[in-house]
Amino acid sequence: MQLVTDSGTLIRVETRKRRALLSLLALDTNRVVSMDRLVNVLWEGAPPKHARTVVHGHISALRQALGPRVSIETCSPGYALVIDADRVDAHLFTQLAEAASERIHDVDAVSLLREALALWRGQVLTDLAGFACWHDLAIPWEDARLNALEALAKRLLRAGRPAEAVADLRYAVGQHPLRESLTAQLMTCLHAAGRQVDALHMYDSVRRRLADELGLYPGPELREAHAALLRQDTPSPSRGRPEADWPHHSDQRSDHCVSCHPTTHAPARLSP
Repeated sequence: MQLVTDSGTLIRVETRKRRALLSLLALDTNRVVSMDRLVNVLWEGAPPKHARTVVHGHISALRQALGPRVSIETCSPGYALVIDADRVDAHLFTQLAEAASERIHDVDAVSLLREALALWRGQVLTDLAGFACWHDLAIPWEDARLNALEALAKRLLRAGRPAEAVADLRYAVGQHPLRESLTAQLMTCLHAAGRQVDALHMYDSVRRRLADELGLYPGPELREAHAALLRQDTPSPSRGRPEADWPHHSDQRSDHCVSCHPTTHAPARLSP
């Protein structure tokens, strides 16, 4: 969790438990998080007798750090972080991704999705890593990120710009090698970019891995991407806005780099 002012100044939030507490409140912006949940998460079901007093102390310190434009309200049975949702990167990411899905023109959707994905920095919910709740909280956010990345690739493919999606897809496949929809999208973009051999190698690699690690055959989406490749069925770009309407996107990166920080997994900044 990072607390950043409008001018870009980073405000340090002391102690891991305090940052974890702020993360829990920020994920449920403008909704009450009960004291029982806060105590249960922070002490993993075995709180000391003075746990509630400690939480009160952390809340007081956070109120001072957040300043006047953000407030933590005491609302039975706990606390609520009262702030415009778009000042929390996690919620802004969701808004941008949803807005992109409603855009007709690919150029508009691509711009929104790139803005959304650029919000991701650092390890997913790093201040909650090690807590028992981390997995349940983190997995949906990682799925949302991958869904946005796949949506961006599909839009770029429709617009006839598949090469721009390859680097980020390849990196994501390296992190999630058994997510078949991600590999299928990468194969399709490689094929459309004229890299059929790379696409075939990608299919063979994931096919062997599925068999070796899970004892499974490729699923329908992966098989269809492979069949389209063998048929030389190259996706046709859709008609959209003229080329001049597209923002300049210089992509000289290798396939092993990503547009965000290489360890990107979750948006976690809050702007007071």
